[in-house]
Amino acid sequence: MRALALLALALALSCSGSNAPANSGGSGGPGQVALHLTTTGDGLVRGAGSDCRGTCTLQFATGSQVLLQAVPDAGATFMGWSGACSGLAPCQLTLAGETSVSASFARSSPPPGSHRLTAAIAGSGRVISSPTGIDCPTSVCFADFPDGATVSLTALDAPGSSFSGWSDACTGGSASCSVTLRSDARVTATFRVVPQVLVPNDGSTSMNALAINSTDVFFVRILAEGASTWAVSKSGGSPRLVTKAAGVQMVADDGFVYFVSGQTNGGQAIFSAPVAGGDTSRIFEVVGQPIGNLALDAGALYFAVLQTLDKPGSIHRMQDRVDQVIADAQPANSGLAIDSTFAYFSFTSLNGNDHGIKRVDKTGQGTASTLLATNLVPITVRVDSQHVYYRDQNGVVFAAAKDGSESHVVSGNSGRAFLIDFDVNAFVVYWLWTDPTPGPHGLFRANADGTGFAGLDTASDNNWAGPRVDDTAAYYWHDSSLMKRLK
Repeated sequence: MRALALLALALALSCSGSNAPANSGGSGGPGQVALHLTTTGDGLVRGAGSDCRGTCTLQFATGSQVLLQAVPDAGATFMGWSGACSGLAPCQLTLAGETSVSASFARSSPPPGSHRLTAAIAGSGRVISSPTGIDCPTSVCFADFPDGATVSLTALDAPGSSFSGWSDACTGGSASCSVTLRSDARVTATFRVVPQVLVPNDGSTSMNALAINSTDVFFVRILAEGASTWAVSKSGGSPRLVTKAAGVQMVADDGFVYFVSGQTNGGQAIFSAPVAGGDTSRIFEVVGQPIGNLALDAGALYFAVLQTLDKPGSIHRMQDRVDQVIADAQPANSGLAIDSTFAYFSFTSLNGNDHGIKRVDKTGQGTASTLLATNLVPITVRVDSQHVYYRDQNGVVFAAAKDGSESHVVSGNSGRAFLIDFDVNAFVVYWLWTDPTPGPHGLFRANADGTGFAGLDTASDNNWAGPRVDDTAAYYWHDSSLMKRLK
């Protein structure tokens, strides 16, 4: 089953207000996330501890769920949420990272002889008025104008978004509209997310290795002198050369970028280079076996050496360039992911009958055990604080309980998936779909429980690769252009 192991690898490559809660404060410790609450107008937010009026910051354990309720004062009306919440209903949140929420309140009625114009925003953008009164960068805002006044409204795009049309008292796709007020009125401006091209297809970009750290996206270019590793800021700009070497299976932190490359002796090696540029170092090499996925955790590099017909696989941890085998003699294939306690890796027996996910203490203090048996060969593995995720040889994405007691499909129909890479952030799964049909192909997402399925960037072609996802955006290839799509 040497071919199976090599096939697996090949697939893998493609509140500080007057009533601030007592626990308000700045950034929390390990395992904690901050919830920032803000209220404007006459009202408060309830459900996150003490009632919040003004500005409050609270700390919660990562993964905590809170139900926020907006409570208007007597004579006031709740106008809507903005930030991580939207609309008018109570807001249920799962706190996977630092989160900000605002609640807007207003007097129940305008002054005599005036009418209230309310502007609502769907998506990310801004609405301003002439005469002045409305300047709305949040989900809902309003102003009162004299009876009979004609108010001109302008919709302004936010970075990464594009105005798509008005509804309610304004209609059409022009960015400007006018409303003559004979009674209270409401307008809604809808904005759609537009992916940003970070690096255009210039004939040299390669839709293979892709990595992110806190500030940059790392990718490969194929130039006349050979392959090289480059970086571009997540906010855009000119790419910069990192090293005149490149490979596949790339990861990066804020100090180094690591990648796998083939060697002339028939083996594979792992190299590192400073993200700011500098000397490239070979830090690990193996003869006669492929190297699978790389993963970084707390400054340590983890990687899988795949089993072949004549050699077992193994899982490695490298700290300060010192290699440690944390799981030896394993039927490992390419998948690997790390959480606070364990290294999770995909496996396939040589006879092809057994496959699934194993785990081992990430410091090497223990033996590997099978967490989950799977119907088909799992290729790529991801993990968060609640689930283990994997994508199998047919491209189906699954989420599994960390105790292995349950697993379910996240990505839906398997008939349209050729790629096996995917990523997870804040309990949301992101993946790419391609197949020979007209589409849609491209970037999709769903929640860990399979709800919230949506296409984020789709087209009929099959030229997609990636993605990598952080707290704000997904980064991926489309038609050899490096793309950024805000979440």
